[in-house]
Amino acid sequence: MPEIDVDGNRFHYSESDGEGPPILMLCSTGLDSRQWREMLPLIEGRRSICPHYLCYPKSGQWSGEGEIDSWTDYLASERLLLAEKGPVDILGHSYGGFIGLMLAKNHPDKVRRMSFHEPTVWGCLQATERDDLKNEFGEVVETFFTEGLKPEDFLRDFVDYWNVPGTWDSMMEGRKVMWRELQPKILSEVRMLCYDKTPPSYYADIHAPVLITLSDETPPHQFEACSLLSRALPDVRVKYVPGGHMGVITRSSEVMPHLADWLKD
Repeated sequence: MPEIDVDGNRFHYSESDGEGPPILMLCSTGLDSRQWREMLPLIEGRRSICPHYLCYPKSGQWSGEGEIDSWTDYLASERLLLAEKGPVDILGHSYGGFIGLMLAKNHPDKVRRMSFHEPTVWGCLQATERDDLKNEFGEVVETFFTEGLKPEDFLRDFVDYWNVPGTWDSMMEGRKVMWRELQPKILSEVRMLCYDKTPPSYYADIHAPVLITLSDETPPHQFEACSLLSRALPDVRVKYVPGGHMGVITRSSEVMPHLADWLKD
């Protein structure tokens, strides 16, 4: 089972052999390499690498002191990126899109092309002219981090935010069990993204071609953040798709081909 160690933290990763530039696949919060199962036939013949984030299935638990530091997910992804001999393509969703953009910023010579479904770049909201969205997003953050909020209630708020009210309550019990086990790590990831202060200008010197698939059914704060990001990137295409933030999974046949085709050029 392929693994790497980052500062005493054990990370599992999946990989497949193939030709051409490798594809580093970066998952959304709460998901692992199984997220990309329907992508694999679309990139058949390409080498792929997909880390399982810290605390996720097959990876180890947090070994540091104090609260979980989710930046170790970036460090693990960086280790895998730098281990490849030539330039790498990056495929990402949500949290994985945020990590992918940071990799491209810090290692421009190692990244050839990138395709993302709705990278979570909430720091870009600092640049919005819509005060209503800033205020609403502040209320969302307060909801996620209400003092004394029970873990189950946090998960309900988080899952329903990205979907529709009642999504958590209607979720299959087996999946809920996994998310409950992951709750401390999910909370750490969400905290990092919610309090990120990276402005759109930070991404302006990323010159790798980028595709962003974006849905108008996504929460308005996410739509605005992705729109601001797209205006800052020098070489970007935005493709509007159905299904909201989770459309890459729930409407995969309508979203994944765009992401895959971009990496074939």
